[in-house]
Amino acid sequence: MGETSDLEALAAALDAYEPASADWTHELGELYERVEAERHLLRVKPPHWTDELWERYRRTQVPAPHVPLTRAQQHLFARERDRERRASRAQHLLEALRVRLEEAGLREPARAAGLAERGVRANLAATTGVFLLYKLGAPHGEAALLRLVADDTVDRADRQEARSWLIILRRPRNRALGRQPQESETPLLPSAVRGLPDAWALDAPWPPRVTMDRGNAAAVHAALEALLPARRAAVPEPPPEMTGTGDEEPEERPDWVDVRILLGQLMPYPRTVTRERMAEVRREAGRMGLESGGDFAERWTTRIGAWLAGAMFAWLCEAAREPAAHAPWAADLAERYVLRGYAAEHAERFLDLSADLDPCSPAAPGRLRKWPAARGEAGAAPRPSRAPEGP
Repeated sequence: MGETSDLEALAAALDAYEPASADWTHELGELYERVEAERHLLRVKPPHWTDELWERYRRTQVPAPHVPLTRAQQHLFARERDRERRASRAQHLLEALRVRLEEAGLREPARAAGLAERGVRANLAATTGVFLLYKLGAPHGEAALLRLVADDTVDRADRQEARSWLIILRRPRNRALGRQPQESETPLLPSAVRGLPDAWALDAPWPPRVTMDRGNAAAVHAALEALLPARRAAVPEPPPEMTGTGDEEPEERPDWVDVRILLGQLMPYPRTVTRERMAEVRREAGRMGLESGGDFAERWTTRIGAWLAGAMFAWLCEAAREPAAHAPWAADLAERYVLRGYAAEHAERFLDLSADLDPCSPAAPGRLRKWPAARGEAGAAPRPSRAPEGP
């Protein structure tokens, strides 16, 4: 098939596609899967299987015979099969367009983008449609992605998928802005922090790198003193990362993760965290359908500071056997960070490690257990839970 026929077939599939029935329930979905297993998976025994293995497999897939389907159920299931068939057809056509785009380009990119956007809005082969829009790029694919991420009528998971690819698509533009000279911009971080040499936010690794040595311990000390808030944070900063053991359903990615990526692209170094660039991050976040209201600059400057402080405590952990890491100020500062709920996870990790290396160390976690705030008791904000490093 050629490009035109693929586009016409895709338009026809979208025109005929119907959303899931309002009568569809979780119980009906389970019954439907069982019926489909009987219709397809369990119809023919593989030639190399024994009768015993085949029967065991059938019992596992369909534990008990289902009751005969009602006429309404038969109608719903037939409609669902048709929906699945059309979705499969649409996905195949979108993939064919993407391959043609990569190999020879498309003659009608605007039409392809419009159909892919329609599919995403209908939640029909949305992942494949979003990827085609990403591959189309500017102007048609990018414009469609910008419309999708800002439309809260689109399925949230599909919007997040679209935003992920849109961030990648706009990354060269944002990084170019982040590399521009500052030219009298207004800094948002303390001067002791702006002198840190490394980026606070990189694509990898995470947490941000703060590459120091013993000769730079004074700079770390000054930066940590400058970042420490005057009072305990109302909520732990930075927010905890996504957690999971691998056994449960994947946790929904919070929107702040995407804001953090934009921050890192547009102002990657402490010295580039300025009011003017923060305003551009806010505009970019708004374009992508992310929360950008309230005191955006203050909130995200606070979080950048917490990520930087966490990176410095991570460095202290790596250098734990060096004299600089056992300086009296390190344990004292780490304790204060924990009690104030700011970069508390990395600060507590440093205290734990210091106590393991030196049981007489003033960093012994037993000191913290005497404080109600550290234990999350009544009247105190809870300590942040452990979370794996890295997005």
